[in-house]
Amino acid sequence: MDVNELGEESVAASLRRLRKVEGQVRAVQRMIEEGRDCEDVLRQVAAAQKALKKVGVNLAVSGLQHCVIDGEDAPGATENLERFRRSFVELA
Repeated sequence: MDVNELGEESVAASLRRLRKVEGQVRAVQRMIEEGRDCEDVLRQVAAAQKALKKVGVNLAVSGLQHCVIDGEDAPGATENLERFRRSFVELA
């Protein structure tokens, strides 16, 4: 399934979040370059990881809705459900 099939709102929300994550990662880079405290840097790394994971979960949920729930009578629904189950496991 193409990401663009998830709907304009879902894709736009994911892109907004990814831009925020990008800013967080750049801030972490600056913190390291400036020699900031390790605890502060690690806290920001954890925040960026959490934000990125949230993007992945939201995309998986949108895909689940689009391919499995909305298309439950469609051919391949069982296979789609298994694909998304594997995606959730990878995100965990």
